Amino acid sequence: MTATPAPKKEFLRYIHYFRGLAILFVIAGHLLMTWPEGSYTHTFMRVLWENGTVLFVFIAGYLFQHLSRKFEYKSYLVKKVQNVIVPYLIVSLPIIVYRLMTNDVPPVVLEAHPDFLSWKAWEKIGWFLLHGGHLQPLWFVPMISLFYLSAPLWIYIDRHPKFYYLLIVFCAVSFLVVREPFIDIPRMFVHFISVYVFGMFLSRYKNEYLEFAKKYYVWISLLTILAFTANLVWYGSYNNPLSYLHKMLFCCSFMYWLWRLDRYVPTFFALMADLSFGLFFIHYYVLLVVKAAYAKMAHQPIPGNIVYWVIDLFLVTAGSILFIQLVKKFFPKKSRYLIGC
Repeated sequence: MTATPAPKKEFLRYIHYFRGLAILFVIAGHLLMTWPEGSYTHTFMRVLWENGTVLFVFIAGYLFQHLSRKFEYKSYLVKKVQNVIVPYLIVSLPIIVYRLMTNDVPPVVLEAHPDFLSWKAWEKIGWFLLHGGHLQPLWFVPMISLFYLSAPLWIYIDRHPKFYYLLIVFCAVSFLVVREPFIDIPRMFVHFISVYVFGMFLSRYKNEYLEFAKKYYVWISLLTILAFTANLVWYGSYNNPLSYLHKMLFCCSFMYWLWRLDRYVPTFFALMADLSFGLFFIHYYVLLVVKAAYAKMAHQPIPGNIVYWVIDLFLVTAGSILFIQLVKKFFPKKSRYLIGC
């Protein structure tokens, strides 16, 4: 008598779309432009798009819980090394070589270690890789790696749901421990625990939440808009507690609306989701190329206005997608190890 195979986990298309939206937030939040002093549009764009990492970490926690039924720690870590750590090392290589050859080091590194330039090459390389300080978005990999390593803890919480009450404590900690500086990986890990566990929580109770949201979507949406507006009015920096709050509420609202309007969501977001880790690894390189090309042609930085912002976002996103598709075409069986997708 043969055993009946366990049913596969349901594919949640609205969460897949959410993943695509999350990486768009990450790209949009990184655009480098020179805005006029005191520009209200600049403030609005920063408040809206920056700290999109919250959405990305929320999705990571959500998918971790959703796919955790057959969790096995060793195989889980092996996959993360193959699909995240290896491409991280490969993508890091060009910028680390550049940093070592030119001593062009981000100011945040020198603020933390004024004597950094006098370090030995292997010390610089090790520090870069452990802190992600060689290219702005790459701090995320050392930070999310701590979530990978501590996966048994998150499994324990999910299999003993009463521990989800710890979310109250985790959220309070995130208000107190802000995400600054980004090269402080233990600090970033502590800050984002609430986001990751919140994603797990809404995954475990997805049906209950969606039923709740069907009744109270107006209030959820209004609360989200209110938190966003409050952050806009009292804007100080992208990492303030109001930014954390309204991005957490974005997670609730986006999850509901992408579920409710599933059939109307452009398939572009599915493409973004399919390429999300590749886009994460590649987009900042493309962004720097676009920035340098404009400066060379126009003899000035990209001016900050809504027209240039849209063009910049299009060029960086399209350029990143094109590069990824070329890598996938020429290295169809190796692209996941090279660029993460």
